[in-house]
Amino acid sequence: MSRHDGRLPSDRRMLHLSRTLFLGAALTSAAGLALDSMWLLAAGAWQLIAAILLELVYRP
Repeated sequence: MSRHDGRLPSDRRMLHLSRTLFLGAALTSAAGLALDSMWLLAAGAWQLIAAILLELVYRP
């Protein structure tokens, strides 16, 4: 049996979006730390918040 057995394509898209937001948050925050830039750190924090909220609200 497949791991994605019984899941809709929209479920997989939301999972992919959540992982993409988390990866973007990690990269943006790392760039903010390396460049000592508060706006990049803030953008990374908001991406992380969006990824977590998406996981909490949309749980297939």
